[in-house]
Amino acid sequence: MDFQQFIGVLRARWKFIVVTLLIGSFLTVGLAMSRAAEYASTGRIFIAVPDNSAQVNDYLSTYLVAQRTASYAELAKDPVLLQKVIDRTGLQLSRSELSARITTKVVTNTQIVEVRATGLTPVEARDLAEAEITELVALVNDFEKPTSDKPAAVVARSTGTPLLNPVPVGVPLAFVVAIGVILSFLAGIVGALIKDLLDISIKSRQDVEHAVDLPVISALPHDPSVAKDAHSAVAPGSPLAEGFRVLRANLRFADLDSSGQMILVTSALPNEGKTLTAVNLAQSLAATGQSVLLIDCDLRSPSVAANLGLENAVGMLSVLLGHISLSDAVQAHSSGLDVLPTGPRPPNPSEVLETDAVGSLLNVVREAYDVIVIDAPPILPVADTSTLVRHVDGVLLVARYGRTRKDVLRLAAERILGLNGRLYGVVLNGIPRRGGGGYGYGYGYGYGATFERPEISSPRPAQGGGGRRRVGDDPAAHEVFR
Repeated sequence: MDFQQFIGVLRARWKFIVVTLLIGSFLTVGLAMSRAAEYASTGRIFIAVPDNSAQVNDYLSTYLVAQRTASYAELAKDPVLLQKVIDRTGLQLSRSELSARITTKVVTNTQIVEVRATGLTPVEARDLAEAEITELVALVNDFEKPTSDKPAAVVARSTGTPLLNPVPVGVPLAFVVAIGVILSFLAGIVGALIKDLLDISIKSRQDVEHAVDLPVISALPHDPSVAKDAHSAVAPGSPLAEGFRVLRANLRFADLDSSGQMILVTSALPNEGKTLTAVNLAQSLAATGQSVLLIDCDLRSPSVAANLGLENAVGMLSVLLGHISLSDAVQAHSSGLDVLPTGPRPPNPSEVLETDAVGSLLNVVREAYDVIVIDAPPILPVADTSTLVRHVDGVLLVARYGRTRKDVLRLAAERILGLNGRLYGVVLNGIPRRGGGGYGYGYGYGYGATFERPEISSPRPAQGGGGRRRVGDDPAAHEVFR
């Protein structure tokens, strides 16, 4: 992962990082505020040889005092001594709790034992230190009590009453909070990188090409208004509308200049944007002056009519059953597009689409229109689309950014190719609008890219003269469906 990809991950998963930062900071502040303040007080004990003690020499005297000093520093946490300190102070502490509050050390190159005690208040800390020093001095003097024939080897004295220190000890609250915030931020970054490494969804052109070895024929940016309401129209000047114009331009390299071209639009799984793509591609093609028919073949979950504000009471199924003629079932849309909805939902969609009547219907409309766009069901969950692939000239496979998994997209492409279908390419839908650069898959990376051939600027008239043709212009063509 290079630096640009790293920055792209941060931009793509900034919400995760912010949430992690906020949660970590909140927990840090909570723990820091709940931590009780701690105060400390320090006193000293001086251990020396009595003035009247007869020693062999100064060296032995110094050695003896050093040994005694280290020994008594260790005895400061003797359980018996600690219990005496508890009894003296009257605090409700166990000996182990008191031991954790008492620290002793021998000051380097001296005969001094430094005693430090901590408490919840300055007074408590001072009282503990004073009691500890008093009991330790008594312990030393008791152990070193002179006898009638032998003087005390050493004596201990307190150097003074421990001071009252009103300033709490320990790590400052601000420092703890700052460290917690920094660690939370780093945890968010590491978590974002791990999530990205574990994410197997499609998030770039490279992901598509590695998964299915197919080109991304168009990249459609995320449009908040369309995402909020799937039935809302795409604004003509929006980046999403431009994405469909690029898709239209790139499809011209798939022999769409000849008449009767039939394009099937599908996806691997539901909710990946196939209907959005089919509807807007058909409208974009119709805007060039071609005669375009949009057929809703998703008999299980029809939505084309609702997207375009048309009625779905009659449609393809009505024609197949002979209840209505094809010309009466086709509805004209204000965009110049003709639409054939599904009509009433059948109980057996797969069996309906496998009938010869469907093939005859598609052959009729192929002769009557320049381009036919078919909105088909998802290819993987049901067999409906598999029966349609053999009737069309090519398939557009729609994948949704961040939702379609690489293995699922690969399986969908293999199924289409296994049916001897022709795949024009993949339409990558719902790309976050983060601009170019970064992770390399902002909407700008694809919606402006077309093949080298320029788009035809002037509309091509329908074959046979007389301008645009409608399927109703030739009544004889519909006898098979009466």
